[in-house]
Amino acid sequence: RCNSFWRCDLGLGDQVGGDGRLMPPETGLRGGQDPSGTLLQEVMWGPLDVVTGATLTMLVVISILSFGGVVGTSAGYETSVTSPAGYIVGALSSVLAVLLVRVTRSPLWPVVVAISMGVGLVSASYLLATDAGDGVAEVVGVPVSIIAVTVMSASFAVIGFALSTMRYREPVGALGFIRTSGIKPYLFAAGMWLIGIVALLVVMQFLIFLGIDFLLPPDTAQQALDEADGNIVITLLLVAVVGPVAEEIFFRGFVLTGLLRRFGVARALLLSSLLFGAFHIDPGAILLTFMLGLVLGWVYLKTGSIWPAIFAHSLHNAVAVLAAKYWTAA
Repeated sequence: RCNSFWRCDLGLGDQVGGDGRLMPPETGLRGGQDPSGTLLQEVMWGPLDVVTGATLTMLVVISILSFGGVVGTSAGYETSVTSPAGYIVGALSSVLAVLLVRVTRSPLWPVVVAISMGVGLVSASYLLATDAGDGVAEVVGVPVSIIAVTVMSASFAVIGFALSTMRYREPVGALGFIRTSGIKPYLFAAGMWLIGIVALLVVMQFLIFLGIDFLLPPDTAQQALDEADGNIVITLLLVAVVGPVAEEIFFRGFVLTGLLRRFGVARALLLSSLLFGAFHIDPGAILLTFMLGLVLGWVYLKTGSIWPAIFAHSLHNAVAVLAAKYWTAA
């Protein structure tokens, strides 16, 4: 049964109270609509966990890039990481990640697995790769850079799960994995995405008028296509499936939900979007992803489910890739 026109909560562990209303399982998840007007449920993790998660994610990513990059350089491919600096940075990042886990009493093994598997997959890819020309490493036609980005995206989801559902023994519904009712939440997500795109275009025109070119979004879709040698299937799989799922689990399911009780809707949405943008480093990408984060966060807040946010994120990335593939070629 559904508690709103677009969300159904009945699942494993749910109970129905004496008054006929759905009651959440006794796992720290408090059911019902938040007084702020959102459909998110109260969770046990908070801002300190969010800070820990963001720091751990950066340390894991640096470890993977450093160790994997050194192996790639040793194998004769062009990377930005050399030995012995790469080994030193990678080892230091890994040690700091483990220390942070111990200090905060967070689950250790997911972080160790994320670093070990990430480094192992990227390193093995370089060792098995062939030169596609210009120093580009490929494994069965897939650029190692694509594999590396996929692995690093997956680490977002691992850290999000480790510091939420695993640490506090919350159900996966606490991260937004709630079944929705009908097509309305996805139409709402698509509509919000269109509004966000229009707002972004207006901001871009304003930046062009002012001559602030460094804040203009880079053509990341075309870059991804170039790295995949124009292979639309591989690019869509990475950019429009793996990336959105992993990033939504972390930034909306974990970060936004963890900030909501302490900071309220407006500030939690703003802070989570700023973090989402900051993780993309490039000034232009920061602005684009910040605005996208506001849209995706609002979709998550109003539907109470992570699926519509993943849908909107995937829609955005898929449209960008398809436009880069076919529009520029037309």
